[in-house]
Amino acid sequence: MDLLQTILSFILLISVIVGIHELGHFLTARYFGIHVLKFKIGFGKELFSIKDKQNCSYSFGVLPLGGYVQMLGENNNSDQEEGDTLPNKKSYQEATAGERAAVTAAGPIANFILAIFIYFTLALIGTTQLSSYVGEVFPDSLAEENGIKIKDKILKIDDQSVEGFNDINLILSKRIGDTGLIEIIYLSEGREYKKLISINNWLAEEGQKAPNLVLGIQPFIPPIVGSLQDDGPAFRSGMTEGDLIQSINGEEINSWQDLSGILAELPNQMIEVGILRGQERLSLVLETSSYLNQQGIEKGRIGILASNNLMQWPSEYTIEKKENLFGAALVGVKDTYKYTVLIISSIGKMISGSISADNLGGPIQISVLAGSAAKAGYVTFLSMIALLSINLGLLNLLPVPILDGGQLLMIAIEKIKGSPVSELTLEYSLRIGIVLIISLMVFAFANDIARLI
Repeated sequence: MDLLQTILSFILLISVIVGIHELGHFLTARYFGIHVLKFKIGFGKELFSIKDKQNCSYSFGVLPLGGYVQMLGENNNSDQEEGDTLPNKKSYQEATAGERAAVTAAGPIANFILAIFIYFTLALIGTTQLSSYVGEVFPDSLAEENGIKIKDKILKIDDQSVEGFNDINLILSKRIGDTGLIEIIYLSEGREYKKLISINNWLAEEGQKAPNLVLGIQPFIPPIVGSLQDDGPAFRSGMTEGDLIQSINGEEINSWQDLSGILAELPNQMIEVGILRGQERLSLVLETSSYLNQQGIEKGRIGILASNNLMQWPSEYTIEKKENLFGAALVGVKDTYKYTVLIISSIGKMISGSISADNLGGPIQISVLAGSAAKAGYVTFLSMIALLSINLGLLNLLPVPILDGGQLLMIAIEKIKGSPVSELTLEYSLRIGIVLIISLMVFAFANDIARLI
C-alpha cells in the first residue's frame, strides 16, 4: 500500500508541475495564433490520445518524467511536411522574436504562478504548523554543546524571527556551505539566551539531512496516538487513536521522544500505561513486543505511531496561520520569492563547489519525498508541489540548449545580430544541451541509488 501511494503521489506531483509548465507554452502559443500540433505529458508509448477541432493532439505517455508542446515549424525539417498540409496555419518560425520569447518564457512563468497560487491558497484557508519548541536534543550535538534543552523554544536565528519549526530549517538552509557563526536566541525556563554556534562548510556534505538534524534537535511531538498496528499490543489493550499517553509504570511521559525512549528499554515486558481519553483517565495493562535495532540490540515497542493531526495537539505546541485575501496574496508572492532565492543560492554554491553535488536528487528521491509528503497530509504535499514547481521553473531558465533558457538565449542572439542563429550552430548547441541534461539526470539517478544502498 505504501509503495502504491508513493507511485501515485509521484505521478500526480510530476503531472501537475509538468502539465502546468507545458500549459503555459500551449496557451501563450494559442494566444499568438501559433498552431500547436501536440500537447503531451510523459514520454514513451502513449496511454491515450485525443484531438481537438484545431487538429491538436493531447496525449499522456507511459513514463511520467516530463512533457512537451510541439508547435508547427518548431523543428524546421520534421514539421515541413505537416506544414504543407496546413498552409493557412501560423508556424513557430513565422512568429516574431518577441512572440517566440513569450511562448518560451511562459512555461517557467506558469511554474512560478502555480507556486504563488498554492501558497496563496494555503494562507487563505489557514494552516496549523509545528511551533519552535524543542522536543529532543541529540547527545554531543551542536545544540547540546550550546545549552539547548528539551522544551526550549527557538525565537530567532541570525536575527530572523522564528515562528514555527519550518522556519528553523528554512533559515538554517540559507547558510548552506558557509563557514562562520550562526546566532541563535532561545527561551529556556522563562529566560532568553543568545548563543553563537561555530560552523564549518555548513550542510555541505550532509546529503539530504535536514538542517535541524545537523544542529541536533527535533520538534516537540506530544505522546498522542495517531494510529495502531492491527492486533499489536496497544490495539489488544483497548488503546485508541487520540489517546494521550501520560505515564509508563508510573513514570511521567511528556513527549513522544520520552515515550519511545522508555518503551525501547522494556522489550517483552508487562507494563502499565496511563492515558487520557477526552476528560477520562484510564490505566491499561499490556505486554510490549520487541524488535532488533540496527546494532542487533533488542528493543521494546507497543505498535503505535504518533499523531500527525495537529488539531489534536496542545495549542502551545502549534501555531495557527490564516490570512485575509490581501494578506494571502502577499504570502503567496513572498513565499515563492524566498524559496526562489534559496534555490538559486544553493545552485550557485553547488556550481562553485562550496556544497557537495551529492545533494542533487533524481526521480527516486522525488518519489520517496512525494510519498512521505502525501502521508503527512495535503498541506505538506501541496507545499512540495509548490517547491518543485519553483525548481522546475528555475531549471528551465538555465541558459542550456534544449531548455527554455537556452532557447531564450538563442532568440536574444538573433535579436542582437539581426538574423536567426545558423542551423549548424543550433544543431551543435542542441547536442551539447542533450549531453548536459542526460549527464545531469544520470548523476542525479546515481545519487538516488547511492542513498538506497
